[in-house]
Amino acid sequence: MIGIDTNVLVRALVDVVHPHHGPAKELLAGLTEAEPGFVTQITLAELYWVMAKSLGIDRESRLRVIRGLIESPTLEFDDGEGVVRALSLAEEGADFPDALIQGAMELFGIDETVTFDKAASKRLGWRLLA
Repeated sequence: MIGIDTNVLVRALVDVVHPHHGPAKELLAGLTEAEPGFVTQITLAELYWVMAKSLGIDRESRLRVIRGLIESPTLEFDDGEGVVRALSLAEEGADFPDALIQGAMELFGIDETVTFDKAASKRLGWRLLA
């Protein structure tokens, strides 16, 4: 198994004009179910932010890229079920990185999450501190 950093995913999946696009795409294409790539939730959150902030990719397309990754038989995740849950929450309107946090909270049986983020409070049921 090989760990895959955010910049490799960005260059393979969305940054087609970058000189590293070819090697990154080739690496992903060479992964197999027997020798998969490994992606963390932090990597997915970074990918989501890079697509939004640096590349200006719309929300629906960002979620579609993440869903494509999670459905790939040649990739494994530190918490695949949590990512699937986060995608569902994000497709219902939650911010994807916040939804990843919610998935981790659920995985560990956390009863309450506190925040200053009004949108996350409304969408995810977190307790607003102020």
